[in-house]
Amino acid sequence: MRTINITILLLFLTSCELFVIGNNRPPKEVIDITQETAIGAAMLFTTELQLENVPAAAQLLSDNTGRFSAVRQQEEYYNLARLTRILNNRKITRVIADTITLDLHNIKLEYDYVKEFSFSMKEIDSLWYIMDFSQIK
Repeated sequence: MRTINITILLLFLTSCELFVIGNNRPPKEVIDITQETAIGAAMLFTTELQLENVPAAAQLLSDNTGRFSAVRQQEEYYNLARLTRILNNRKITRVIADTITLDLHNIKLEYDYVKEFSFSMKEIDSLWYIMDFSQIK
């Protein structure tokens, strides 16, 4: 009888978690760098600039009426080239998303705790484009 009680007690104790070793951190959120989300499109834009691919970054620009024409993309070329020097090898340290409407979002990206950029994003034909961007700090 004593061995049965000890066996039941051991089975009960081994089935319960008495001590937690280590800490259970929630998994990090993975953001796809594609134009299918507003945050992903902003990150794609800055990634293209960090890779010094200014023409590809210019294709992500738009205005209220639709995507930029080739002439308008060429006009923005020097502003984007300047951004490549500012974003040179910086890592994203914070992302803030603000939903204004279903197809308008404001995204703030912080780089190396120092530089912060704001992006006004618009969804056109189920892809997100940048209407306006500016450096906050």
